[in-house]
Amino acid sequence: MDSFASLFSSYWWLLFPLGFFIAAGFSSYMRYKRTQAKIDLLKTYAAAGNEPPAELIASLDASGIGSSNDSEESSSGAGTTIFLVILFGGLASIFGVVGYLGIFGMEGPEAYFVSAVLGVLAAAFLFSGVAGGGRRRD
Repeated sequence: MDSFASLFSSYWWLLFPLGFFIAAGFSSYMRYKRTQAKIDLLKTYAAAGNEPPAELIASLDASGIGSSNDSEESSSGAGTTIFLVILFGGLASIFGVVGYLGIFGMEGPEAYFVSAVLGVLAAAFLFSGVAGGGRRRD
C-alpha cells in the first residue's frame, strides 16, 4: 500500500491527461449513438415508405458520417477550443509557478516537465483552432 501511495504522489498529475482521454472517448461514444439514432430513423422512414427529411439525409452525407453536424454543436466548437486553450495554458502556468517556487513538494524539473506537456497541449489546441477556423462543419 505504501508503494501505491508513493507512486500516486509522484505521478498524480497523470490524472489530467487520463481524464481528458476518458472525456474524449465518452464524446466519441455519444457521437456514435447520435449517428446510430439517425440511421434508425432513416430505417423507420424507409419501412413506412415515406421520404425522409432532407436535413436528416444531409446530416449523414458521405463526408460527415460519424461526425457532429448539428448546428448547435458546430457553433459550440469554437467555444470548446477556446476553453481548452485557456484551461491547458492556465494549468501549464500554474505548474510553472509551482516548479519555480518549489511548493507542494514539487521542485523544478518535475513541475517544469508537467508545465511543458500542458503547454504543448495548449499550443496544439490553439493551432487546431486557428487552422480549422476557416472550415465550416455543417
